[in-house]
Amino acid sequence: MDSNILYQGNSIFRNQPSYRNFNKSFESASDTLFTFLNEVEPEILKEEQQAPSQVFTSYNCSFARKDPRTQEVVGLSVYDHTTDKLPYGFPSTQERYSVLSRVQQAACLRVLLAWHHNSDVNEADFVVWRATNNKRCKEQQLVQKHIYDYANVQKERLYAPMKPLVLLYSKWFKLQVQHLLQTLPSASYITHSGLPQLSQCKGLNAETASMEDIEMLCRAGQVRLWPEVALKQPELSSLRVRLERYVGADVTPENSRIAAELENQLHEADEDVFVLPLDAMLMLLTPGAYIDLPTEMLLSIREIPDSDHKCIEFKQPLPAHNCGWHTNSRLVTEAFAAYAPTQWLQLNPDASAKLIDDVPNEETDAKMKQQIDYKLHHIDDNVNAVQQVKSNCALVSWRLRAEELDQGLQIYSTLSLAAVRDVLAKKPLGCHLIKLENKPECGCEIMTKYELLSAWLQLKLLQADLGHCSRISLRDFAPLLEEQLTLEALEEQLHEYYHISMPQQLCQMHEFLKLLRGMAAGEYLLRYTTKYMDKFLLCRPTLEATSQSFNLRDVLTSTSPSNVNFLTQSNSYLPISPKLCNRLHEQQQLLPCAFPAKAKGVSRPNKKTTVEKATILVQRKKTRSNVKPKKRKRKSLTRQRKRAAARTQQEEDETLDKIMCL
Repeated sequence: MDSNILYQGNSIFRNQPSYRNFNKSFESASDTLFTFLNEVEPEILKEEQQAPSQVFTSYNCSFARKDPRTQEVVGLSVYDHTTDKLPYGFPSTQERYSVLSRVQQAACLRVLLAWHHNSDVNEADFVVWRATNNKRCKEQQLVQKHIYDYANVQKERLYAPMKPLVLLYSKWFKLQVQHLLQTLPSASYITHSGLPQLSQCKGLNAETASMEDIEMLCRAGQVRLWPEVALKQPELSSLRVRLERYVGADVTPENSRIAAELENQLHEADEDVFVLPLDAMLMLLTPGAYIDLPTEMLLSIREIPDSDHKCIEFKQPLPAHNCGWHTNSRLVTEAFAAYAPTQWLQLNPDASAKLIDDVPNEETDAKMKQQIDYKLHHIDDNVNAVQQVKSNCALVSWRLRAEELDQGLQIYSTLSLAAVRDVLAKKPLGCHLIKLENKPECGCEIMTKYELLSAWLQLKLLQADLGHCSRISLRDFAPLLEEQLTLEALEEQLHEYYHISMPQQLCQMHEFLKLLRGMAAGEYLLRYTTKYMDKFLLCRPTLEATSQSFNLRDVLTSTSPSNVNFLTQSNSYLPISPKLCNRLHEQQQLLPCAFPAKAKGVSRPNKKTTVEKATILVQRKKTRSNVKPKKRKRKSLTRQRKRAAARTQQEEDETLDKIMCL
């Protein structure tokens, strides 16, 4: 080989076209792959028809990545499941820092955690807690104002994860309405009278009432065995993906045992009897408090056979027409009850209980087998919802008494048991609420009035010591806090946040129920509208439709639930509780309702570092511009003072002349 010949590289790279040949745009009518994907014939394609294709624009890295299912921008594309650390932090855009140091915030945080776990508080930490009381209270007000402004500005982004729940609730609403249309009368309703709300019902002799003689009469169905209440991350992550399947119609027929026991109690009654389910009681206590609560409820007043007394029976309220906090919590609660793997107990008529595995039930086994069997479905097909197979119901008898000498009102209430703690089903769990946190990066929100009243009534009716509230994030269904509820704590929150006294509320309900005694027997509809915000409208059915009547079937079928009214109303905001510490506070050692503590060794952003410049000596010449006219300023000032004094003297003389003329 001649050494004078220059090495020309590998032969595979010889005689190749320039790189400019490959640097052309992919979206070209002369490209074969482009014409094949877009089904374009080069002969038919004209110059006026050529346009940039939108097939691969979503894959361009210069644009934000979008979810192909919803065509929305993905907020977070990378998730780290190797740690339990939450992927968000406190929103401090202005870099505001707390007046407390890191050591002080950590000591105060340990005090709150000790109170939450009912353990002993360290004396040194409690001394810091007492010493920083004034600073914490002042900073709490600033933080609440900061979070309020942040929530109003970022409302659309904070409630963006609510869109799938709104779609699921609309499906659930349609299924529920289809079931109700089978039993609802086709007659129209017209307003019969207006009843005052509970806040306007005040007794003449008593101002407080109490729930007494509470007794569990009957339990039926299957109940969850749950010794330790805790929601785990894998279960919630899986539920979030399969939420659509487990949010079914949840339509369970009325249990025959509960209905038979109620009829036996009515035949033995020697006074007027009220049948008041838990949800109906909550509708009476919170009319119009929130936009996503029920507004219609059927009411039946009938005479007891072989007696002069009446039975005033409230039905279950009709579904709410708007979406919000409470509809989201209901969907997740029902879906978790249908999906969460756990042990179940069968409640027997003799008040005993057995594990569900020991009870042969061919119908239940067939349904479960049908649900477990895996079947391939097309991506566009809707998968059938998984119905909640196991449910339960309890009948509780109690008296609502306003005075000591008064006999009180006999009331029968129905509600479901959340869970039991023992195998014998002797220790029921008072309640189990799943609260979705809308601002998880800010802390835990306070409970709504509806949630507090619901928990209080369940604890009271079941005569339980403890209830439970599981707080999870609306954004990613991450568990944040497991909170225990007691009657004393619930009453304190009702009084502190909403200025509600439960004895007064029960007295008002006592006066409201007494008004229904004078109503004639028949079928009614109790309704709340924003037009009459201080009244309940009692409607009766009419055979002839008039201009003032309405058809209940048309009202239900023409409704399409959405969250527009919820987002546009002014009271769609819940403050942050300064007493609850979730996972975010423990991981970041951040005190609730406080700004992040300033790290040591970090300079404040407001103080700018000044660089000392070398002084340069410059010979200045005395010019007229450099000479300051000090004497002229003084002369001008003295002249202004003399003029002002002359003006005031002249005004005084004029006023004195006017007075002398009079």
